Amino acid sequence: MDSKHKITLTAIAALILIFQPLYSSAAGFQFGAWLPFWKKQTGANTFALNLEKFSQISPFSYEVKSNGALIDSLKMNDGFWPMWVKAVQDAGIKVIPSIAILDGNQVYSLLSNKKLRTRHINNIVKLVKDNKYNGIDIDYEDKSSDTRQYFDDFIKELWKKLPWNKTLSCTLESRMPLDSRFAVIPDNYKYANDLPLLNKYCDEIRVMAYDQGQIDLKLDAQKGKNNFYAPVADKDWVEKILKEMKKTINPKKMMLGIPTYGYEYEVSWNNGVTTYKRLKSQNYQQAMNLAASVGATPTRNSAGELSFVYATSTSVSVSKNLTYQISSSTPPLGIFPSPLITRYVDFSDAQSAMDKIALAKKYKLKGVVFFKMDGDADPALWDKIASN
Repeated sequence: MDSKHKITLTAIAALILIFQPLYSSAAGFQFGAWLPFWKKQTGANTFALNLEKFSQISPFSYEVKSNGALIDSLKMNDGFWPMWVKAVQDAGIKVIPSIAILDGNQVYSLLSNKKLRTRHINNIVKLVKDNKYNGIDIDYEDKSSDTRQYFDDFIKELWKKLPWNKTLSCTLESRMPLDSRFAVIPDNYKYANDLPLLNKYCDEIRVMAYDQGQIDLKLDAQKGKNNFYAPVADKDWVEKILKEMKKTINPKKMMLGIPTYGYEYEVSWNNGVTTYKRLKSQNYQQAMNLAASVGATPTRNSAGELSFVYATSTSVSVSKNLTYQISSSTPPLGIFPSPLITRYVDFSDAQSAMDKIALAKKYKLKGVVFFKMDGDADPALWDKIASN
């Protein structure tokens, strides 16, 4: 660790110690956040300044090798971090690091092999015990229905081996009504996540209610017919998810995932179809700076988020996986004529987050968890949740 980071992290420790006598874990509605390893310094700074508002923090710390071994991407055992974990815990806040696998094929290969699965589970249990964490967050994404039984076995076996006082948190993809996702609902549709079983064995379930894009066909038709519509998380979409998931998940176990970022798109219209090419992510300050540089004013859109449109002369190629199309009977208002290229930016701010917090309270959830705490969210958010 260089001297600059050592000094900054020492200051964080001092802030944590200052807050310790003021803080007590919330018995009611809870706030948590993911602290990503790629912005660990600014994330830790932000957390220290807002410590008293939170009941849990999840360093987005660990990745997984093909043999089930864990990769400590945040370097939780090095330098300042062991001291940081203890100071946070002494302040009454649970430290529940996340283990992430974002490749569905890797999840299947690892969990379908009983020997590798058992080794992986033992690695996780040892990690929690050795580091005295309050629990672990399992974030294994992009799973297919073929993985379902093996993921069930993994969660059951992990739950049995974790000490009783450690939290098993399961981060899951959002689930919405099938008639909002498919124009024609497939016969015998199989889900990747077995929600009733996960409800039984996961002590906490975090719902990733973000990265909506154009997945909801009904909202696309309703709100995107003659306007721009590519939300990170429309509040109406989030409410659909909560209604659907609470059918099989105890709301008192659910933590609603709330985004603190946005995306920039290249948008074109042709013959009744609007095409969105997702170019890159935009955090709050980046989006506000971009808007100022192009002379645009972000406004509240139909999804409850902020957005603006601007023109450029540069077209960008992206993969098919980042290209989305929705039917649109007329060109969206603001499409720029050729040869100009239309860019659309949609992003989250404090108000859009507060709308989702209100939904979490309406459905009596355990709380919310922000993705992500990296120093780049709307600064007003942390003040708003303090007074909420």
